[in-house]
Amino acid sequence: MSRFIPAQIAAWTGGILLQTPEHQAETERFYRGISTDTRNLQRDEIFLALSGERFDGHDFTDAAIAKGATMLILQEQSEVAMSLYHALLRGKDVPDLLLVEDTLEAYQAIAEGYRQTLLATVIGITGSVGKTTTRRMVATVISEQLRCHETEDNKNNQIGLPLTLLEAQDQDQVIVAELGMDSPGEIAVLSDIAHPDIAIITAIGYSHAAQLGTREAILKEKTDIIQGMKSNGLILINGQDAELSEWANAQSDELAIWRVANLPLAPSDCSGPLFWAEDVEVSCGQTKFTAKANIDPLFNYEVIVPAPGQHLVRAALFALASAYFLGLDIEQAVAACGKFKNTGSRLKLIETSDYLIIDDSYNSSPESVSAALDTLALIAGQRRAIACIGGMRELGQYQAEMHRLVGEKIAGMNLAALYLIGEEAKEVEAGLLAKGSDLPCFKFNNSEEAATALLPNLLPGDVILLKGSRFYEMEKIGQAILPNRGV
Repeated sequence: MSRFIPAQIAAWTGGILLQTPEHQAETERFYRGISTDTRNLQRDEIFLALSGERFDGHDFTDAAIAKGATMLILQEQSEVAMSLYHALLRGKDVPDLLLVEDTLEAYQAIAEGYRQTLLATVIGITGSVGKTTTRRMVATVISEQLRCHETEDNKNNQIGLPLTLLEAQDQDQVIVAELGMDSPGEIAVLSDIAHPDIAIITAIGYSHAAQLGTREAILKEKTDIIQGMKSNGLILINGQDAELSEWANAQSDELAIWRVANLPLAPSDCSGPLFWAEDVEVSCGQTKFTAKANIDPLFNYEVIVPAPGQHLVRAALFALASAYFLGLDIEQAVAACGKFKNTGSRLKLIETSDYLIIDDSYNSSPESVSAALDTLALIAGQRRAIACIGGMRELGQYQAEMHRLVGEKIAGMNLAALYLIGEEAKEVEAGLLAKGSDLPCFKFNNSEEAATALLPNLLPGDVILLKGSRFYEMEKIGQAILPNRGV
């Protein structure tokens, strides 16, 4: 359990600490944790009042006091802070008050300060695609040999990352944390909070182009993960990503950069340590490959991941490279890859008595759409394959181009039908037509309309892919299919 003392919290935040004389006299006074949500606030914890566009944590101060909060961290100019300050001056028994200019910055400062007290190795993961899969794989592999704490769900932003760090315990040996972004400059901020010992950059794609504008800006944002890194840290990158490789080649020799790749790279494409895969086989139930590394001639292992997908090869290599850097037993690490489980709707296979649904509806990007289509082709084999593709969002100036490329890729596949959802469908169709495809293609405004049209046209044995932006709720197509046929 975390234990924070008043002077420590005040020093980390630079805030003004106000206490009753009785509390000041308690030399052993401490707080058992910190919470920003009164729904899960525990007695003797700190309540920190965050403010957003649609909520203000200061409105829940009374609830925090009623639940036994022993410190309140408040914006110094807020009405509730002034009211409690005057109550304290009148001799009222109130919780300790820490008044700060900005409670979000204070929350981040506390997380950074706490992280500095921990002995755990922090592995920070960022990239345009594959962060969560890589995080789950790394945590699965590392936790077999070391006590490991990881990001929960997708809590990877300026609030979620501090929460991840603050939930870590003194006994934890490794913290695996995702670093995500919604606006420019966030990755640098998160890196300064987490101070990663190992930084993993999965890929430079087109996600967040709407916010960042160009691929160059996306590269700058993702590589900013090194800003807060320890001086003796390790950077692991996707060696098949041209932008990342060019960036790595331009770095000074002071940075330790290792590459991972789904296949061997030519010497001209790679310098320094490399972990790669050979003999990759993807089937309905597993992904198998041989892992090798040029820094160790004995590094030659058959790896089996119990889920389909080429993208899992790179995630496993990131995990094995991390384990190697940490000095772990590699045979145990390889075996641990066999315990990996996907989270949420990430290439999840749902087999009914009639169909096989590939539910990859969690979100979408050009890279993940391509990977999902490849998986559909591999799994379907000689069976009828149907793709239900929703539009990709937040691609900015690349929006039309990326959807046309999806259409061009689909044109080269042997699909029975294509169901497109969203206003972006016209660009996918344009890509199909540009390649002269006569694939049956149907366009819909939303997933409900697509499901209504799809159901009467399904045949026993069909393999159906669901893929699209969260905006289009592609999982509703799967929900429409399942009640109509036995599971």
